[in-house]
Amino acid sequence: MKLLGISIACIMFALPVCAQAPKTATLSPTADSLKTDTLKKSYDNNQMDVFDLLSIVFKHPKWLKRKKENSPGPFIVVIPYPSYTIATGVEGVAPINISFYTNPKERTQLSFFNNNFQYTQFKQIIALSISNVYLGHDKWELIGDYRFYNFPTYTFGLGSTTSLLDQDRISYNQVRFYQLGMRQLVPNLSVGIGYHYDYHYGITDFNAENGISTDFQRYGYRTRSTSSGASVNLLFDSRDNSNTPLSGIYFSAQFRANLVAFGSNSNYNSITVDCRKYFRLPTRWYTELAFWGYMWITTNGTPPYLDLPTTAGDMFNNTGRGYALGRFRGLNMLYFESEFRFSILRSGLLGGVVFANLESLSQWPGNNFSAFQPGVGLGLRLKLNKKIKTSSAIDYGFGTGGSSGFAFNLNEVY
Repeated sequence: MKLLGISIACIMFALPVCAQAPKTATLSPTADSLKTDTLKKSYDNNQMDVFDLLSIVFKHPKWLKRKKENSPGPFIVVIPYPSYTIATGVEGVAPINISFYTNPKERTQLSFFNNNFQYTQFKQIIALSISNVYLGHDKWELIGDYRFYNFPTYTFGLGSTTSLLDQDRISYNQVRFYQLGMRQLVPNLSVGIGYHYDYHYGITDFNAENGISTDFQRYGYRTRSTSSGASVNLLFDSRDNSNTPLSGIYFSAQFRANLVAFGSNSNYNSITVDCRKYFRLPTRWYTELAFWGYMWITTNGTPPYLDLPTTAGDMFNNTGRGYALGRFRGLNMLYFESEFRFSILRSGLLGGVVFANLESLSQWPGNNFSAFQPGVGLGLRLKLNKKIKTSSAIDYGFGTGGSSGFAFNLNEVY
């Protein structure tokens, strides 16, 4: 009952914030809104990106081509780079971002495929493709998340009070297939259903194999596991751009039922709520405040250990900057983050962020939230394509207990 109360409180807190959709289309513009719009247009009209920089340096080389201003795309960004994270060490990353308009005449919603291929210092292999595709005059949205992992790494046990000394070396392979189909009811508001499949195999808990007791073993260690089930989804999205939002609200809620009848190891249900809000500040240079709330609750049943809520276990693996993937794990998760974004160069070619986050994973056995773990940090943004607002992001975060490290992203973290 205590957990149910916390869950309801979080949802009731999120809904009023996320329900405040902008209604300027039906109201007379105020002096403040006109000032903000004027500043935004001035900022947008004087933007630079990597293409502009290369044009200046190489004096418009023939090999440097842009899509025409009214082109529906595809707009393709491919910039391989070396990277580093706490969980992977040094890694080679080959991101391929493909953005396009499925309705060239209306050009309202921007569809995309974010593809990423990584090979790391710890001999990990990561291949993923995350997509949003709009169809039927943007009335239908297909959201996909497909992945393959070969991933030797560490787990640290269950709850939010574990330390880095609790690390337990594990290894696994993972195949993921998530597909949602959403239908717009009214502008910005959609409902839909989805199918979710996670298969882990070749799982090894090295401490458990050597006779050392671990949380993984006590919770239910097995060499393979499957979660398979259906979901019901609600989505409100009024962001002006999904790559780098400057304004609007994003709110999603999902109820997922994993069933033995669908091939799952056990019957269990979960609820996730994801709420984000963006405030463009009325300054001549670009400044913005962004807020993110995330809740992942297991309502009943027992998920496989590797499918439990965990740090960086969200769709884009972005929660908990300052901590490694899987640093905290439990049946339930609460997460909050705020970020201040700003231009370093007035052209927008280079920007910066300062962020702070707070997370709690419930203790086990039981489901109480006994501790919150904070993280803080700062980062840089390099604009890759000003037309679709695609950027390269590098952040450095600090957590508790000596945890710290880099985080790299294509586009903003949220």
